[in-house]
Amino acid sequence: MRIGIYGLPTSGKSFVLEHVDFMESISGSSFLRQYDPNFDRQPEYVKDEDRKAIAKILLRKKSFIMDGHYAFGDNVVFTEEDGRLYDAFIYLFISPALLKTRMANSCRNKKYLVYDIDQWQRNEIEGLREYCHKNNKDFYVIDNPPLFESEEIKTIITFIETISNGFSCRVFAETCSKAILEQTDSDIITLLDGDKTLTIEDSSSCVFGYKTHLYDGNFYTGYQSWKQFIEFTEYSIPELHELPVHINHAVLSSLTHVPVILTSGHPKVWTFIANALGMQCYSGNQMSAETKYFITKYLQQSGKRIIAYGDGMNDYFMLKKADDAYLVKKSDGTISRSLRGKDLEGIKIV
Repeated sequence: MRIGIYGLPTSGKSFVLEHVDFMESISGSSFLRQYDPNFDRQPEYVKDEDRKAIAKILLRKKSFIMDGHYAFGDNVVFTEEDGRLYDAFIYLFISPALLKTRMANSCRNKKYLVYDIDQWQRNEIEGLREYCHKNNKDFYVIDNPPLFESEEIKTIITFIETISNGFSCRVFAETCSKAILEQTDSDIITLLDGDKTLTIEDSSSCVFGYKTHLYDGNFYTGYQSWKQFIEFTEYSIPELHELPVHINHAVLSSLTHVPVILTSGHPKVWTFIANALGMQCYSGNQMSAETKYFITKYLQQSGKRIIAYGDGMNDYFMLKKADDAYLVKKSDGTISRSLRGKDLEGIKIV
């Protein structure tokens, strides 16, 4: 497993690497300067060639974690060779205000304050996420809402070790896709989000009073779903004997092809709901926005036409990838705040 850890200067990448003791940890900048001691004085085209060269060298290694840079301000330095090098990408998201403070207190990094730190960070996340989607790579954003200060190092290290031991939203999507294909020979498959799409309410909130800030950053990657399942263990889940939520009958009545529920909600709750409705259901701590995207992609590659229903950011990439996509409005007729500013072209609002 080769893991790349990214983030803006002062985001804490080096600090994380110092605490990894279960796999080889490599400082990207140190490795680069060992390869080319004159790197800092080289013109940009030579620096680019150096980055490509060390990426090819590191492909010989099977397992390590290394930090890297996607861009410096508006200048993207991420290469195709960087992309091919890693199996999974981790991005450390920090409050832009905190990043500015750290940069202001750092002689080496003060120069970056000329850039729009918020936009720079968002551009990096969007760029890496898009690359990972196109090239079948895992992508995780580590954040710490609601203040978005540095996440506790113990939590980060535990998550990285979990990845090194096989946690993968992409692989889980592959497993789900194969299972779905085994269950149906239909040429058209409908993928459904659960909470607030197939149901009116959020099932976790209704059934066991679940509340969280995990999605305040609006990332919905496997890191957030992994942490959510840890939070779930703090709650007692009652036995269910009848549907605990109201079904969205407008959505249910519109389903004309094989329906498959993809949910990050509690598996016990959603297994009950799915069984009551006679539907397939896939859930778990690896069910993220990426997972839903890859399930859609893999089923399409198997020749299936995909209809998708969702209500928020956790469904966004699935909806954009689907052949026919339906965004479910809230009861007041508005769409989820999580999709504010997102490109909804091609998605029907229902």
